[in-house]
Amino acid sequence: YRLVWNHMTGAFVVASELARARGKRGGVAVALSLAAVTSLPVLAADIVVHPGETVNGGTLANHDNQIVFGTTNGMTISTGLEYGPDNEANTGGQWVQDGGTANKTTVTSGGLQRVNPGGSVSDTVISAGGGQSLQGRAVNTTLNGGEQWMHEGAIATGTVINDKGWQVVKPGTVATDTVVNTGAEGGPDAENGDTGQFVRGDAVRTTINKNGRQIVRTEGTANTTVVYAGGDQTVHGHALDTTLNGGYQYVHNGGTASDTVVNSDGWQIVKNGGVAGNTTVNQKGRLQVDAGGTATNVTLKQGGALVTSTAATVTGINRLGAFSVVEGKADNVVLENGGRLDVLTGHTATNTRVDDGGTLDVRNGGTATTVSMGNGGVLLADSGAAVSGTRSDGKAFSIGGGQADALMLEKGSSFTLNAGDTATDTTVNGGLFTARGGTLAGTTTLNNGAILTLSGKTVNNDTLTIREGDALLQGGSLTGNGSVEKSGSGTLTVSNTTLTQKAVNLNEGTLTLNDSTVTTDVIAQRGTALKLTGSTVLNGAIDPTNVTLASGATWNIPDNATVQSVVDDLSHAGQIHFTSTRTGKFVPATLKVKNLNGQNGTISLRVRPDMAQNNADRLVIDGGRATGKTILNLVNAGNSASGLATSGKGIQVVEAINGATTEEGAFVQGNRLQAGAFNYSLNRDSDESWYLRSENAYRAEVPLYASMLTQAMDYDR
Repeated sequence: YRLVWNHMTGAFVVASELARARGKRGGVAVALSLAAVTSLPVLAADIVVHPGETVNGGTLANHDNQIVFGTTNGMTISTGLEYGPDNEANTGGQWVQDGGTANKTTVTSGGLQRVNPGGSVSDTVISAGGGQSLQGRAVNTTLNGGEQWMHEGAIATGTVINDKGWQVVKPGTVATDTVVNTGAEGGPDAENGDTGQFVRGDAVRTTINKNGRQIVRTEGTANTTVVYAGGDQTVHGHALDTTLNGGYQYVHNGGTASDTVVNSDGWQIVKNGGVAGNTTVNQKGRLQVDAGGTATNVTLKQGGALVTSTAATVTGINRLGAFSVVEGKADNVVLENGGRLDVLTGHTATNTRVDDGGTLDVRNGGTATTVSMGNGGVLLADSGAAVSGTRSDGKAFSIGGGQADALMLEKGSSFTLNAGDTATDTTVNGGLFTARGGTLAGTTTLNNGAILTLSGKTVNNDTLTIREGDALLQGGSLTGNGSVEKSGSGTLTVSNTTLTQKAVNLNEGTLTLNDSTVTTDVIAQRGTALKLTGSTVLNGAIDPTNVTLASGATWNIPDNATVQSVVDDLSHAGQIHFTSTRTGKFVPATLKVKNLNGQNGTISLRVRPDMAQNNADRLVIDGGRATGKTILNLVNAGNSASGLATSGKGIQVVEAINGATTEEGAFVQGNRLQAGAFNYSLNRDSDESWYLRSENAYRAEVPLYASMLTQAMDYDR
């Protein structure tokens, strides 16, 4: 016989060593029988470590039990969780009783270490699938994927939670100096299951590192928590004296956070129904108060950021003094370093300071007065808002009554002009200007990455100018009698836009027209560049610049242009058409090019074979070279039934002047030109120019009408 401990009665019972049951040692079966006699359940046990006894090493497996009244060192436990994690039905594994101590225990998958009231353990390491059920005291437990379940009366000190480990701090328990390295793998504020620290009791001096998460439930309290970058604290209960050193704190509906300190890159987010009191936001820290959230007695240091809207409640002090956001009214708010204030419809803001990195967003129907915009400050508004104040250069600006005057939109800023409204003297320095119709008045300036987005028809009767850096004009339609002025070394890109203006003046830099229809003359200065890409169609003259026509792009040169088209270097893979806009007399047009690099592009020339003089459009190569391959398509602009025999060199269509040269094969005839009894073919002459010459060959249809009078007259010539 041997003595076996009965957990429920708190006493030893006698069991025969000859008994056998379920593969366990016989004492277990007899103990269970005795327990049945007393109508009390008995703890299955194989080993009892008596008071004063020390056991070093050993392994518990295959439903073995160890009851510890004395001391164990270095045990390995692989059994005890037969009924699953934190289940009171489990009776195996290691049970540390009142007065018992277990040191440096290793709990593997399926293993259970139970620490009853008065018991204590230290330096336990628990792997995934193993657990520690704690009612006594545990010091320096390491959870390498394992779990620690703290029941009423339990105290855990120095627990380290790694790799999907889980510490459950239940009501009536205290966890001190916990280090949390897991729990946030699901992303910010994602309560993603049984990992990290779950607090329903008290957690004191917790350290939350990268990927760590502490969830404080409604009845829980977390005191003196430090959260580092990549870690976060989710608060449904109470959080006191939290320090955010790059980490995040989320205060949910019903949760409270008191005396939080937000340092560089830290972020406190107070959600709808959440409450924060006495938060201090230091340089590069951030306090976000969502609609319905409350933060009172805030200290916002210089360089700290406040992110909120007029639907929240925020009070405190900043570098300008007291500020408030209460009942839809914001006053004396400072925005910088990622700070933002949204002024909602029907709400107001007064005395707002917007410095570098700060954003003021005034919604349609919102009002912001006495706004002070600093360098790098961002304004978001549309013409349905009411905003007034001073720009970063000290000049006044205003939005109201469908009129916007003297706006300056820095990088990140945006303004939307609604249909029927007017924006006068707008400057966009890297910001976004969206026009949903309306009128641009005065001088509209785009600089340094500025974007002007059009939707619908917008009118410009004055000047749209680009002075510095790159800019983008995209979408919609820009019409009117105004002009576009391009200065500076950057590029203006016009994309997916219908542009009709009096003129485009390309003074410096590059103008790129992409997938756009542009009707205007491009008046340029030498050294500039014009690029037609995509399916762009340009209707107008060019004088003078370097031009690139990509495949699919079209340049229509009208015969009524006010200036002659002159190009320095033409790289041509698209289509050029000489077009007729006049009625009556045929007036040929001229395109003058210094250097032509043909890339299988086409040029359509109008020809009057029935005229002896001024009878064709002409491409002039002036002092340069024509290379590559350009296809000349010939359009009969006269009477196709009547043609004259050419004399001399023929009808000149390409003229080389001032020492210009043209390569053999630089031009090829793209189509057959017939008029009357003559065919006209393209020929290169020794003067480097190219001519159409008539040939005494019948057209294919001549036999069909040989008896016709007109044809008979042709034969006599």
